[in-house]
Amino acid sequence: MIKPRILWGTLALIFSFSLPVNAQNCTPLAVVKGEGTSVTKRVSPPNAGILPFVPVGFRGNWDTDFAISGNASYRYFIGTIQSASEDPAPFKIQMFLKYSDGTADRVFDETVRLEPNESQQMTGRPRPGDLPFQVNLNVGGKNAIGHSYTIQVEGCQ
Repeated sequence: MIKPRILWGTLALIFSFSLPVNAQNCTPLAVVKGEGTSVTKRVSPPNAGILPFVPVGFRGNWDTDFAISGNASYRYFIGTIQSASEDPAPFKIQMFLKYSDGTADRVFDETVRLEPNESQQMTGRPRPGDLPFQVNLNVGGKNAIGHSYTIQVEGCQ
C-alpha cells in the first residue's frame, strides 16, 4: 500500500513540472514614430548642453517611446535591451512611465555593462489607480557613444 504522504508528494512533484507558477501574459508595445515593436540604434552624442562643443540644436537619439494601447490595462512593463556591439559597453539606461497629465515616473535608472549580445531586463509598475500612455527608454552615456543596441518593451497582465 502506498502511504498518503508519498502519494501527495509524488503528485505535487508531477504537477510542479506541468503547471507554470508565474506565467506571464505579455504583449510587445509598438515603437512611436517607428515600425514594429523593437528598434536598433547606435548611441549618438547627447543633446546640446550635456557635452561641450556639441552644436546648438543637435538632437541625440537617446530616447525611444513605446505606445500603450488605449484599452490596455497592464500591471507592469518589461523593457529589454540587448547589446548589438562587437565590444562590451556601459549603457546608461533610464525607463519612464509617461502619464496623460504630463508627468512621468522614473522606474529604472542604472548604468549596465553589456557584453556583445548580452541582454538586460528592466521592470516598472504604474502608479496605483493610474495608467500610463507611453513607456520611454533613454539609453546613452558618454562611454556608450558609438555602441549599438536593440530595445523593446512589453506590457504584462
